[in-house]
Amino acid sequence: MIVIVKQKKPFKPISVVQTYIYWQGGLRVTIGKIPQKVKTFFKPTKNNVSAHVYSYYCNLVLAICISHGSTIDRLVKLLRNTTHRTNHGEFLWRSEFGEMAVVIDQADAILKRLYKKGCKDCLLIIDDTQTIKRAKKMQAVGKIHHHASGKYCMGHTIVKACLFYRGVTIPLGSWLYVKKEHAKALNVPFKKLTELAGQIVLDADIPDKFDVTVLFDAFYLCPTVANACKKRKWRYIGVSKSNRWLTVNSIKHKVGKYGKNILYRTGRWHSIKGLRKTSSYKLAQRVGTMNKLGEVKVVFSKRRNDHTVIALVTNDIRLSMKKVVSHYLKRWAIEVMIKEQKQHLGLGDYRVLRYRAIVSFTWHTDVQFINHQIIKSKILKFFPIFTDFTIARNRSFFAEFWPKTRKNLSF
Repeated sequence: MIVIVKQKKPFKPISVVQTYIYWQGGLRVTIGKIPQKVKTFFKPTKNNVSAHVYSYYCNLVLAICISHGSTIDRLVKLLRNTTHRTNHGEFLWRSEFGEMAVVIDQADAILKRLYKKGCKDCLLIIDDTQTIKRAKKMQAVGKIHHHASGKYCMGHTIVKACLFYRGVTIPLGSWLYVKKEHAKALNVPFKKLTELAGQIVLDADIPDKFDVTVLFDAFYLCPTVANACKKRKWRYIGVSKSNRWLTVNSIKHKVGKYGKNILYRTGRWHSIKGLRKTSSYKLAQRVGTMNKLGEVKVVFSKRRNDHTVIALVTNDIRLSMKKVVSHYLKRWAIEVMIKEQKQHLGLGDYRVLRYRAIVSFTWHTDVQFINHQIIKSKILKFFPIFTDFTIARNRSFFAEFWPKTRKNLSF
């Protein structure tokens, strides 16, 4: 006697469904469960949190990975057989999940994996970004001067920090700036932006085998950040404002006017490799003292066909001019990281109201940015677009090629 048994089709953790409201009737990727190969990334986190928190965390990270929009409502629509979006929102502010520890652990793991004997230069880059928020009940929202538009508006200021080592940008975290009038109501200590940057330098856990250089713009060139670098015995490189005083041989000079004269008299052209290309810069240097910073070296730089003179200040007197400019050009890496997080990971798309939920969501975007190349290499390793450590500009190709290539992926 022959018995025919109907075998169930294997459950696909990630599948494509037809939709008529998504990108003009295209295909949409949905997540049913965490793929087996991707679980290796989440494994270190699983041992430190409860199963309930672990499931919410993994779902949000994977949803951010493949989403076109990053509000909680849109992220939850990508998950199958999951709870309501309000539960995910409550997870962000109610859970005692340590996002900071996860980011630090993952950053440390990637840094160790990338380490190569002889390559000691590691750059710690600090910058801030702004997000416009019009919600009246959203916590920590205050009046800011939006740099992109040049206008005053309501929003948040977020201090970002990252490491740049061997061409790879590794986020260290995000810190939400809270104004003094809001800090007491939220029961959080008030710290200025410069104090937050100084605390980041003091708390950064970077092994001693790396030669660390801290990079920041003119706003953070202050005694608070400089003293933090001095305490860690790290060098720093920052831009000086044109109206600052530089004392050379007991004579005080305005940095802006003095730099133009020095470049005109003694400047020499050099080819310097930046973040992506090599360009020509006219350089000159002077060693002097600045108020509250002590003895510093100032490197005056000007690009070809550009009349703007940049004064780069460093506390390492022995560092060469070309090295100072080459290091500072890599500060652009954090600008690229912030842009990609805003465009593709929803750094400014949050609509949660509570302070704790906002902080948690920003740290989730850092977790995703750290590991997006790891997750994508497990799922989309056949797409060469992910080999340059950037986030794909268009994720709709994933749905287009998934039916043709899913046989090559064994989860």
